[in-house]
Amino acid sequence: MKMKKYISIILLAATTFVGCQKDFLDTEIQQNFDEELFFRSGFNNLKALGMESYNYLPQFNRFGNGMLAAASDEADFAIPSNLQRFNTGALSPFTNPDDVYANYYRGIRHVNLFLEKTEDYRNQIVQDTIGPEKAIYIDNLDDFTKLRAEARVLRAFFYFELIKRYGGVPLVTTVLNEQQSREVTRATFDEVVNYIVSECDAAYPILTNHYVNYGIPTGETVGRGDAPGSTDISRIGRIEKPVALALKLRALLYAASPLHNPSNDVTKWQKAVEAAMQLFSDPNSAHVRHIFGNFKDLFQSQNTANTLTPRKGANTGIILTRPFARSSNAFERANYPVGMTNAGGAVTAPSQNLVDAFEMRTTGLPITDPASGYNPNDPYANRDPRLAFTVAVNGSNMGVVGTTPRPIQSFVGGVDGIGAKFGATTTGYYLRKMLVENFDPSRTDGRPKAWVLMRYEEVLLNFAEAANEAYGPDVVPPASNGFSTTLTARAAVNLIRARPGVAMPAIPAGLSKEQMRERIRNERRVELAFEEHRFFDVRRWKIAEVTENQPLRGMRVLPNGLGGFTYQVFEVEPRSFDATNNKMYLYPIPFQEIAKSNGKLTQNPGW
Repeated sequence: MKMKKYISIILLAATTFVGCQKDFLDTEIQQNFDEELFFRSGFNNLKALGMESYNYLPQFNRFGNGMLAAASDEADFAIPSNLQRFNTGALSPFTNPDDVYANYYRGIRHVNLFLEKTEDYRNQIVQDTIGPEKAIYIDNLDDFTKLRAEARVLRAFFYFELIKRYGGVPLVTTVLNEQQSREVTRATFDEVVNYIVSECDAAYPILTNHYVNYGIPTGETVGRGDAPGSTDISRIGRIEKPVALALKLRALLYAASPLHNPSNDVTKWQKAVEAAMQLFSDPNSAHVRHIFGNFKDLFQSQNTANTLTPRKGANTGIILTRPFARSSNAFERANYPVGMTNAGGAVTAPSQNLVDAFEMRTTGLPITDPASGYNPNDPYANRDPRLAFTVAVNGSNMGVVGTTPRPIQSFVGGVDGIGAKFGATTTGYYLRKMLVENFDPSRTDGRPKAWVLMRYEEVLLNFAEAANEAYGPDVVPPASNGFSTTLTARAAVNLIRARPGVAMPAIPAGLSKEQMRERIRNERRVELAFEEHRFFDVRRWKIAEVTENQPLRGMRVLPNGLGGFTYQVFEVEPRSFDATNNKMYLYPIPFQEIAKSNGKLTQNPGW
């Protein structure tokens, strides 16, 4: 039977997968293959089809180099954008800047097709099993077995991305025809979470421990990812065992959170704790249980073989990334200060709201505490070092001209200041996190990059939140199903704060559960800024009606005529969040999906 509707997607899969895995695309497909012939066309084509599933993983700059942070209290996007619909309450079933519904269902359909059509993969990729071809077949068979398990985790990941936006969604695990797609109904949020957990559990035993020396004979060092000088990064970005455990934990944490657990069923928090303890106890996850000392290098790598990867031996704590083109510099050009040649024009400008969340380094206290030591006349002195790694302030070195570091001039009247030109900062701040440092935007060269989708610090914070809610700040959770830990909620957070280069004072003992909750939430805010957590955190905590109804604020830096500056906090813009009937806590289901569903697909409340 000829491929009709889906043949173009299959052909694209086999010829256009991008990233670090170009070696997977050794064979192009002829244009006139029918479906049966394609799925008998050999290992390279089928693997390319499976690898295409990775292209549906999220990118943080998918809004024309803007970021979802600008739809929360983290930042403002300096140019007119649909992102403002989140900030003005103008979201609708017809217009949603982050309408990923169709995209993730395309990804789910792609995985479903791949899994269904490769059930007989042992025969589909078979080669002559006499002589050297036997070894090739065995290697390919093992690789393909793992790829199918990876696809299942990717599908679970796509479902998580859907439910954290839309709540319960249709749970589709087979390829549907057009009529069947009109008959789907929504599963509940918990039903989809249970599915995600079951898929992660089922895939875990099949996934590889780590890919960095995979396929290299024992005793050999050439190409080993864990050997000094190794350059073997051919499988970087593929899913390993820790991804399944971290995704399971993330899904269970959301299920336990107030938005989805209004009765505060403590057993849901306990399930999340158990999932975290599984990752802590898992010998196959030891290579990701690290807190990388150099915070900024987690996001500003110059070499994808060293950081921005889960490479064993790098000890970065990174669990999953989405690598992208080495030659890309569009994100830097968009976000570098506008006074530089070829820079600026689509700046994500961090907010004063975010800056104020960074505590004082000496005391470990919030700046609102009279005992903190905060000086409003010198507002960036002695702050949590993560502030300087995340946000560029007036006078920060950011970028180079030739080889000379360039300080930002975001003061009033400065070439990088508010209103200096189209796309300049609107808050007085520029983004630093995730940008390659020492970059000259007048040049055309790019640097290796990846979006960090999962890392160990998030695992610790997920555990801390669940453990605090289930057991309190200073109680070691009891062992469960053979999994255990020696950590308490407070100790887990303090591990992050104590990392070299940050060395923030420990959160003290004796806090109540409520007090510790606020410290954990603030720690997530500063540690995970701009990684697409804050936007969803304030929703699952059901505090968005407070945080997102406050004005977004900035800092006006004024020369004082004496070689120094004075600082004035100002309102950048009002923000609006409609919590009536929990309306904006979930996205509206797109109108076109409702319209084509023959009345089977229900809309979210308030829309």
